[in-house]
Amino acid sequence: MGSYGISYLVFDHKAKEKRVLKQMRPSRLNSPKGKTLYEYEINMLAALRHPRMPRLFDSFEENGQLYYVMNYIQGKTLEDLLFEENRKFGEREAWEIILELLALIKHLHERRIIHRDVRIPNVIWNDDGIYLLDFGLARYLDDSPSYLETTNDHYWPEKRLKREVHPRSDIYALGHFMLFMLYSTYEAKAGEAERIWEEELTLTPATVRILRRMLQLDTPYATTAELERDIQDFLEQQEKRF
Repeated sequence: MGSYGISYLVFDHKAKEKRVLKQMRPSRLNSPKGKTLYEYEINMLAALRHPRMPRLFDSFEENGQLYYVMNYIQGKTLEDLLFEENRKFGEREAWEIILELLALIKHLHERRIIHRDVRIPNVIWNDDGIYLLDFGLARYLDDSPSYLETTNDHYWPEKRLKREVHPRSDIYALGHFMLFMLYSTYEAKAGEAERIWEEELTLTPATVRILRRMLQLDTPYATTAELERDIQDFLEQQEKRF
């Protein structure tokens, strides 16, 4: 159950496979932007053509309620791996994962789609690789952040960066995604005061430099291609060292 929808795991008897049925929350349905956002998301999902992203099968209204049907992507989220399985990610492995996820983000940006919600519960791993889910906040470039409002000035500063309809907002989210993986190996000492990530984590200068740009602490990356080059250069240098 999320802010705007309720998801059910269902079985399609005709196709003989599991699928996901998502219902717009009844409390949201009668809000000023409820049905408009539902239709926007349906059109967005219908436009996706990627094997590592949700596939829309159907959308319909039943007893005054709005629903749509997607394929069921089975696997574990990064949230599961970190907090239930205590998975540890080294610096190099974390960048390799970001690079794989970046390929999906790049695919969207080339189609003028900004995801705006790249978070650890929205990325799934299974034997086939990484999948990117939840396009409820996705927007086309040049559309307003909330679709019915012209600005995101009502958001607090960090959320404003995450919700900007610009490629750098997805890159910013990827920076936080990276920090979640890097912190998997961090162990705080008892009684030690909390410090900024640059002081708490032992990272190579190249990683710090890339992350600072992703998090918009230094000149932000304008495109995913620019970030991709820097990560590939880092991994190549690491390969030479070993």
